[in-house]
Amino acid sequence: MPQDPMTQAPGDDPGRQALAACLPEFYAAVRDFPDLRVEPGLDDGAIAALETRLDFRLPAGLRRLLRHCAAISMNGLSLRAREFGPIVMPGSEALVIGELYLHNPGDRLLMLPNDESVYYLEQRNGAITKLADTVEGFFNQTLPRHLYG
Repeated sequence: MPQDPMTQAPGDDPGRQALAACLPEFYAAVRDFPDLRVEPGLDDGAIAALETRLDFRLPAGLRRLLRHCAAISMNGLSLRAREFGPIVMPGSEALVIGELYLHNPGDRLLMLPNDESVYYLEQRNGAITKLADTVEGFFNQTLPRHLYG
């Protein structure tokens, strides 16, 4: 009988194993968060289908992450490939890759075409702030600072 994912030990959880392999520094910082949920990654065909559906070429760092983890959620963060969506910004297209509650619930994480950076969009005023130069930097440096102050 399979274990309930809510009570699985991290070593038995394929999503957590994938996160630990892909982003070991981040995983070491958050592995004990009780609400950490991770889904295993997508294959190259599923990533290509996602790009076709979105009509958006995913940055290389995001593609690498998605190969390991299709979804990561915890403590105000929600990044799920199935929920990615395009958004038209003044002067540019962008891709909403998730939600992050830094200042307000429902604020968004964005990526721009041909840009590896991760941006933060405040819903209430439209302010956009660059959080990190790369997806890896966002998870390994930026996010832990916000989680632990």
